[in-house]
Amino acid sequence: MVASIETTVKQWADAQIRQLGWSIIASENETADPQIDKSLKENPSKSNGQGGGRPDYTIIIQNGEKTVPVFIEYKGTKGKLAKIDKQNLIILRDDNGNFDYKQAIPQYAVNGASYYGMNAVKDTNYHEVIAIGVNGTKNTGNDISYEISAYVINQNNPELPIFLGNFQNFDFLKNTEPQKTRLFNLIIDSQTDPKELEQRAIRDDAKIESVLKDLNQKIHDENQIIPSQRINIVAGMLMAAVGVKDETNNFIVTRLKPEELTGTSEEGNTDGDKIVNKIKNFLKERNLPEQKQRQILDVLKTNFINNNLNQKSQTETQTPIKTIYQEIFNKLIPIYDVTGINDFTGKLFNVMNSWVDVPDGGSNDVVLTPRYVTDFMAKLTQVNMDSYVWDWALGSGGFLISAMNQMIQDAQIQYSSDLTKQRNKIEQIKTRQLLGVELLPNVYMLAVLNMILMGDGSSNIVNNDSLTKYDGKYAYNEDPFPADVFLLNPPYSAEGNGMVFVEKAFEKQRKGYGAVIIQDSAGSGKATEINKRILKNNRLKASIKMPIDLFKASVQTSIYLFEVGKPHKKDDNVYFIDLREDGYTRTNRKKAKNNLFNSNDAKGHYQEVIDIILDKTKKTNYFIENDNYYKDTIDPENGKDWNYSKKIDTTPTEDDFKKTVSNYLSWEVSQILKGENQDF
Repeated sequence: MVASIETTVKQWADAQIRQLGWSIIASENETADPQIDKSLKENPSKSNGQGGGRPDYTIIIQNGEKTVPVFIEYKGTKGKLAKIDKQNLIILRDDNGNFDYKQAIPQYAVNGASYYGMNAVKDTNYHEVIAIGVNGTKNTGNDISYEISAYVINQNNPELPIFLGNFQNFDFLKNTEPQKTRLFNLIIDSQTDPKELEQRAIRDDAKIESVLKDLNQKIHDENQIIPSQRINIVAGMLMAAVGVKDETNNFIVTRLKPEELTGTSEEGNTDGDKIVNKIKNFLKERNLPEQKQRQILDVLKTNFINNNLNQKSQTETQTPIKTIYQEIFNKLIPIYDVTGINDFTGKLFNVMNSWVDVPDGGSNDVVLTPRYVTDFMAKLTQVNMDSYVWDWALGSGGFLISAMNQMIQDAQIQYSSDLTKQRNKIEQIKTRQLLGVELLPNVYMLAVLNMILMGDGSSNIVNNDSLTKYDGKYAYNEDPFPADVFLLNPPYSAEGNGMVFVEKAFEKQRKGYGAVIIQDSAGSGKATEINKRILKNNRLKASIKMPIDLFKASVQTSIYLFEVGKPHKKDDNVYFIDLREDGYTRTNRKKAKNNLFNSNDAKGHYQEVIDIILDKTKKTNYFIENDNYYKDTIDPENGKDWNYSKKIDTTPTEDDFKKTVSNYLSWEVSQILKGENQDF
């Protein structure tokens, strides 16, 4: 075993740190700030000891606008600079979701500094901390190689350190110009880097998926609860666990703590009653229509009160409800606190979608769309804060959630200087500008709970048959819904592979855009008559061939984008795009924590398709015209020429001519050399 040279690393670093020029530079035994000392004392040490752990060095840097603590940790062994995961993100927790006090935090420099930084931004008034790891390795000939790696930790995501940079020495930390300005600009820029945000999103997905898979298995094994009930239980418990905050960030509906569930059999005061009462207050503060509140509570009562989960046997010390609630409170709520409600619930229901698939997927033709595809389609239809968006085969609500997020983001930008207008507009978006129709009761309830937790766009979610009974009106009054954006993934067993949903919706939508993801056989013969009728009043703008492994069933799908209310003419160009290579690698391993990998800038691929179709400047060059995309016309009276197909240009070029002549001359010469051509 190679001996650590940490002492040598410390001497090398200390000499530079003392010359940086900052007024507050504290070694391990010195105080930089009393509130930092308090945080260090009250949190476990790197090895899970009883507090008192301290960084090797602490520096306080400032530029007049920001004040940022810097924590520095030393190591002196090869490979001990940082422990990272597959997304190149710093690891702080183990596979079970617990802080890794055995390996990552105590044995790696960056991880140890990040642990201190995480606690500091949680416990102090500092919004950001820089965590720096320093490591040294002795080479052949006793030369030493030093490496420095720095990360930013912010209050919004304290467990997700953001890469700042690798450095050869400490000059980047000097209190002199231009180093100081460059450093503070880097702190800001690093936190908005798209690649960094994408990597963090992937890890959030993996964390939530891991916790939910374990929870799903545990509920199945120990309580034998069917999947549709699991959705109600998890969603209901989350409402009780997250609470509701006011505009000043204070709880107006407090979180139900696990210790409040005492297992009493007293009528009206059981564990289930306590959870339902908390849900009732949650729904009331979210200002849902009273009819919607009653409907949700009636469904959830059967899971929490009138259920054997609410009773403990003579051998049990607590009710099964409390056991499940503890799992959710201890493992999901910490992730919620880090990621925030919108990101969290989007990831949460992405996983819970699969619970619906178990009993209903095959028999009822339920195919739920990945979030990155719903986001993509919402952008294709140019959703903004004034859009009115509907989905006639709602599923879990993924399309409406993607649309709602984009609408809210637009409102926040447009009304950035007027918070009152911003709040009013966001409220209108949630209550008036989103509508979904879903026939299957279990899937309908999943969508309702999803939208409520998102903040709430559930007011106009209708449990009805959109083809035969839905009349195009709001859920709670007789006004027509003024739709101008249509998003859909229909049941493919319906007429025309599901294109009948598009036809019926467009009959009630007068303008705007529509996008459907569907088996592409719908565009090559299975929906010919429906397609011809659609084109009489709606223009096909784009046809995008999607990866064949996008869904579990490996069905070839395409996205069709329409401009509503404009008849398709023979000379209208259509964009045909091949997105089968979309930058993602998909696997189907049952025990894998993540089966989707961004292996080749998937975000860039999808954005470039949007740029092409919406006639914007491309930032990347994954798609080449007449190679993997082209513009062409279709026959409005055909109805089965809607799909991308690789076109082969048979027109000879000058290069073709030169190559043919060259090949012929080579053949002639070879014949002469063989003495076989006497006429030459």
